[in-house]
Amino acid sequence: MGWLLRLLVLPIWVMFFVRTKATQEATLLWTLAVGVEKQFPLVRFLEALADDERGGWRWKVKGLAELLSAGMSIPEALESVPAILPADTIAMIRVGSQSGNLAGALREAALLSRRRSEGPMVTVPGTILYLSLLLFQFAFVGTFVLYYIIPKYRVIFENFELQLPPLTQSMIRVSSAGGDLWLLAVLLVPLGLLAQWLLIAFVLDMLGFGPSWLRRPFGLTLRLSPRLSAPPLLRSLAICVEGGRPLSVALGSLAENHPDISYRQHLAQIFDEVSRGDECWLALRADGMLRRGEPALLEAAQGVGNLPWALRGIADSIDRRAAFRFQVAMQFINPVLTVAVGAAVGLFCTSLYLPVVDLVKMIS
Repeated sequence: MGWLLRLLVLPIWVMFFVRTKATQEATLLWTLAVGVEKQFPLVRFLEALADDERGGWRWKVKGLAELLSAGMSIPEALESVPAILPADTIAMIRVGSQSGNLAGALREAALLSRRRSEGPMVTVPGTILYLSLLLFQFAFVGTFVLYYIIPKYRVIFENFELQLPPLTQSMIRVSSAGGDLWLLAVLLVPLGLLAQWLLIAFVLDMLGFGPSWLRRPFGLTLRLSPRLSAPPLLRSLAICVEGGRPLSVALGSLAENHPDISYRQHLAQIFDEVSRGDECWLALRADGMLRRGEPALLEAAQGVGNLPWALRGIADSIDRRAAFRFQVAMQFINPVLTVAVGAAVGLFCTSLYLPVVDLVKMIS
C-alpha cells in the first residue's frame, strides 16, 4: 500500500519539486566535495548550509552534520539520513570511498545533480493531470446529462411528434442500455483514470525521475531493459579506475551495499564472473548492459589509459538517448490524448445541441 501511495504522488512531485530537489542535492554534494578536497571542516560547512535552507531539507542537512560530527563516514552518514540523496548516488559515493576517490565521486554526483536541475522540465505529468481532471468532470457531467436531461429531450420531441437526430438517439440508447448499471459506469471511469495515472508514474520512475524516497525497481528495470541500469554502474567503475583500484572493487561494493536486493544479486553474478577471470566488458555485454562494439571500445580505451572517459561517455550516451526517446514519445502522446478527449467532448456536445437546432427550425 505504501508503494502505491508513493507512486500516486510521483507525477505531482515531479511537476513541482524535481528541479528544487536536484538543486539542493547539487549544492550539498559540491559542499562535501570541496570540503573533502581542501580538508575543510565539513560539519561547520553543513551547519552554515542548513541555516540557509528551510523546511524538511534543512533538518536533513543538520542531521547529516550531527552524524559526521559523531564520527560517521560520509557514505554511512548519507545512508543514515532518509531521502537525502538517490540510492544510485549514495552507492557511487561508497564506491569512491572504498577506492580512495571520494572527492571524485562527490564531484561526479554533484555534476549529475546539477544536470538534472538544468534539464528540461517533464511536461507529461501536467498534461496527464489536466486530462485526468477533464475526463473526470466529463464523466460526471455526462452521467448527469444522460440520466436527467436526455429523457426530458425525448419527452419534448415526442410531444411535438418529432424524431430526435440519429446521434442523439444513439446517446439515448447508450443511457437506456446502462439502466441500473450507471453506478458501475461511474466507478469504472475513475478506475480507468487511476490506471492511466499509475502508468505514467511507472514510466517516470523507470526513467529515474522519482524522488529518493521512491526507490526505483531496479530488478524490474533489469528485466525490461538492462541498458537503463547501466549508467550508474559505468560511472561507479570510472570512479574506481580513477582511484587506481581494480574493477572488482566497484562491483563488489555495489553487490554488497546497493539498497535494491535484486540489483545486488544481479551484480553479484557479474562480480563472480569477473573474479573468475572473465573479461568485465564481455560480462556486461552478455548481460545486455553494453551493446555490440562497446566492449572493444572500452578495451581500447583501457589500453591507452582513457578508460574513465570512455565509461562516462557511454553512460552519458545512454542517458541522453533515454531522455530523447522519452521526450519524442511525449510529443506524440500528448497531442493524441488531447485530440481524443476533445473528440469525445465534441461528440457529446454535438449530440446535445442537434435536438435544439431541429426544434428551433421546427418552431421558426
